[in-house]
Amino acid sequence: MFVGSLFLACAKTTAPREDLSIKPSLPVGRIIAGRDMTTARGGHAATVLPDFTVLITGGKDEHGKVLASTEIYSPSTELFSPAAKMLVAREGHIAALLPDGKTLIAGGMTSGGVPLASCEDYDFEGESFTRRGSMHSPRVHAAAVMLRDGRLLITGGENGSQVLASGELYDVLTGKWTLVVTMTEARANHSATMLSDGRVLIAGGTGSHHTALDTAEIFDPKNNQFTAAGHLHDARSSHTTALLANGDVLIAGGTTVATTSAGNTALASAEIYNAATASFTPTGSLTEARSRLPQSAALLDGRVVIMGGAASSEIFIPRTGLFRTVDGNLDTARYDSAALQVMDGTTRFFGGYDSKGVSTAKTWIYRLK
Repeated sequence: MFVGSLFLACAKTTAPREDLSIKPSLPVGRIIAGRDMTTARGGHAATVLPDFTVLITGGKDEHGKVLASTEIYSPSTELFSPAAKMLVAREGHIAALLPDGKTLIAGGMTSGGVPLASCEDYDFEGESFTRRGSMHSPRVHAAAVMLRDGRLLITGGENGSQVLASGELYDVLTGKWTLVVTMTEARANHSATMLSDGRVLIAGGTGSHHTALDTAEIFDPKNNQFTAAGHLHDARSSHTTALLANGDVLIAGGTTVATTSAGNTALASAEIYNAATASFTPTGSLTEARSRLPQSAALLDGRVVIMGGAASSEIFIPRTGLFRTVDGNLDTARYDSAALQVMDGTTRFFGGYDSKGVSTAKTWIYRLK
């Protein structure tokens, strides 16, 4: 899943704003269909580039082939165009815009289900990919967040045989990965969300026994240490998070791994991490249970739009702690898609798998009005 706040072009960590959602006349917004991508994709990544276009990388096509192809999306023209191929086909990878303007592509899984440690970066000026060394361990379904000091933190994931507790830091100045002290618990499909003070909240995920976790921890960039941060009210994996205007974190949906043959169960529950008290508190439930979600987008009025895991989308209203259904729908429930907010304030939703595991080239746009 896309994790942390890597793909939110408009994400802010400023002082709390007035919550305009107290006005009942505010619209919930609407989902409309966008233009198709050049290729069907699921398990891909999307990153806003310095020129405000969007780089879409990898994933699997509708035939299950892992892709090395990429494309560029222009929000101003609503057009997609093929871009340079990655050096390695991959899905379930990390993509992050670095301080030097390049986009780092790290890990993921290639053809044959082989997890990757390799990295490459995309130079949008040269429109090309270049090999950039390797992480210390292969990682798929890891979580990453760009720290304020310009380093990229990547945590956990799976290496093909086990769930990882290790974390690594990428230094753009040296191009090197450095191992950091291990997390308090091994986890994959978890979330990593930067708090207003620059620390990172790491929550939930799938643990070493392949069950959803209710634990959380905090990474402090000042000492590169992880410390336990209590327990979520619900164990959850493949959920979504968003930093709220008051500095709290919304944690919603996800799956909990059942002990029966029924498999994973999607969750409708949601909770709030209070950064001031370092505690988790239940909030209103989603209107539909959702899992395998992309990162959610915080709107300028303080509300949060959540897309994916169902055909519908919804808005979280922080003042009331409630969710409202957005007008319009996707074509069907979509999983492992890519979503991000662009500079015009709209949220774009790209591709994803349907319930049968078939990916699509379809895209959608969330508009507040």
